[in-house]
Amino acid sequence: MSNSYEKLKCIWMASQVIEYKLCDNNFDCENCMLDKAMRNLINNQAQKHSSINVVSSISEKLYKLVYNDKTIYLTKSLIAKEICRDTFYLGINPILECFLDSEYSIVVNDSRKNIQKGKNVVNISGIWGDITISSPIDLVVHDKIGSTSFTPFNSRWFAIIGDTKQTIQNHKLSKIDWHAYLNSAIKSIEEIKTNIPSVGDTMMDGGTNIEFLHQLLGYKKYVSLLSAISL
Repeated sequence: MSNSYEKLKCIWMASQVIEYKLCDNNFDCENCMLDKAMRNLINNQAQKHSSINVVSSISEKLYKLVYNDKTIYLTKSLIAKEICRDTFYLGINPILECFLDSEYSIVVNDSRKNIQKGKNVVNISGIWGDITISSPIDLVVHDKIGSTSFTPFNSRWFAIIGDTKQTIQNHKLSKIDWHAYLNSAIKSIEEIKTNIPSVGDTMMDGGTNIEFLHQLLGYKKYVSLLSAISL
């Protein structure tokens, strides 16, 4: 009797995932509604877990950032570092870098060397789309730096510029403003963490493993987030 009972146990009961269920479908799991429901439940839990990991990774990077007195933090998620009088490296703020997914490319606007304040200075793009960042000052592009394909391990500097009106120091964010910018970015990622969307609302459909933020949010929301951070 005991042996017959053991043979009737559903595979989910036999593996002790559920407390009680005897198979009434001749162990045809492919056509079993319970089996489908259990596998969907497990997949959804795994996807949500991977989503949390992606968001938590960004959050951890943000919390590790510290203000650097030797870096000139500008608006528009740009940073600069003085090379010599009125000549600077221009790069991407580490706060924005924390949100950039996987490999991305940077294209410097060199259609004309002189770029006025408010005009596009750089375009950042990936499989998720692209964002443009405008210049906070009037500047001249002297040269590009290295490769335009970036990963988190490459240099964040992408150009050498000249400060045509000697105003870059006047546009430097204070330490208080920098912390306010950082806290705003942290708030954005924490809100995402507490509102991990359900399967069916994002690119998690079809059992895709979530590795990057753009997969979790979808391209449109991800680009909107980057644009908001870059203001």
